[in-house]
Amino acid sequence: MFPKPGQIHKLPGNYRPITLLSNIGKISVKIILSRLKEECHDLSIIPNEHYGFRAGHGCIHQLLRVTNAITQGFNHKLYTGGVFLDVRKAFDRIWHNGLIYKLVQFKIPNYLIVILINYLRNRTFRVKLNHTLSDIGNIKAGTAQGRILSPLLYTIYTSDFPKTNQIMNCFFADDTAILAQGSTINYVIHTLQKGLNNIKKWCTLWHVAINTDKTHAIMFLKGTSRKELKTLSFFDEDLTWDKEVKDLGQTLDNKLTFRSHLKCNTEKFWAKVHLLLPLIGRRSPLTLGKKLLLFKQVLRPILTYTTQIWGLAAFSHRKNAQILQNKILRIIVNAAWYVRNSVIHNDLKIQTIEEFIKDLSSNFFQKFVNHINPTVLDQLNYTHNNGKYAFPYATTKWSTPLKPA
Repeated sequence: MFPKPGQIHKLPGNYRPITLLSNIGKISVKIILSRLKEECHDLSIIPNEHYGFRAGHGCIHQLLRVTNAITQGFNHKLYTGGVFLDVRKAFDRIWHNGLIYKLVQFKIPNYLIVILINYLRNRTFRVKLNHTLSDIGNIKAGTAQGRILSPLLYTIYTSDFPKTNQIMNCFFADDTAILAQGSTINYVIHTLQKGLNNIKKWCTLWHVAINTDKTHAIMFLKGTSRKELKTLSFFDEDLTWDKEVKDLGQTLDNKLTFRSHLKCNTEKFWAKVHLLLPLIGRRSPLTLGKKLLLFKQVLRPILTYTTQIWGLAAFSHRKNAQILQNKILRIIVNAAWYVRNSVIHNDLKIQTIEEFIKDLSSNFFQKFVNHINPTVLDQLNYTHNNGKYAFPYATTKWSTPLKPA
């Protein structure tokens, strides 16, 4: 068992069990996975809104759906409300009988169901602490952590999540969000509450636990509203309205300025810089090429995470990111104070932040044309700005160049 990062290690619930499997077992699981994927595709079991553990789908694709919907609401003077759910121990609490029932309902071939029944049941575990070994216990729920088959089984188990025309569902593995939009705040809150009631019934029926303490609600709106928002209720607990939420590693504030997200990226960036300073600093024995490789593979991805989306933020935010890049490059090459940043960029053949964002975004959006998921293809409808607020696609076309002066 491995401790979860950022958790109190004295509590048993903050440890994650990892399953060890033989090489023959790994090969057999891969064969089962490929067969099960084919059946899920042929039977259209996995909803299009599920983006986790699917080829050609990523966190940024799901975040783009959320951002486009919010921006569309801004341009049409609509309110957008969202509830971001936290599933408690998603893989560890899958109800075996419920999963088998759904496999039968989806008309999965019998031979696969029999194999999966044997795969799930009659499993045991033991815990070793220092030199003490516990008694053998039986595992009655959950899928094996660390096995490649577990994510697909979880996706199948949650494929019948409540769905309505008034609510947009957004899934990535066990990260779940629902969005509702309307011309009045009361309508949005009423729609979200109705959706939460349906989710509560579904969770109760299928033994899915939601951590209400980590479930957040937010109302996206431009300008200010003096009206006090009615509190949402979920599992007999009130959900407070937050000014910002974190979804798939990106912080979304209620104005969609990305200020908090970029601040968080900056903090992570400097934390990693301090760890790598002995390797990229002036006294490092590494060659210049290896230092640049560390910058491109470790530091720049932190600074530009989800840049295809937040690249449309205010010019000052992109400028701050460029300043951070300038500082690191000067440390890497040990540049004198009188050497211009533009000269360093040209000599190292490093793109500016704005140039990097443009190329990254262009490659990202070009892949949408031939995408098999219609919910991804729908995002191409937001490529043109038909209102005051630009959509993330604007990151592919810059009107004001940013120079590393």
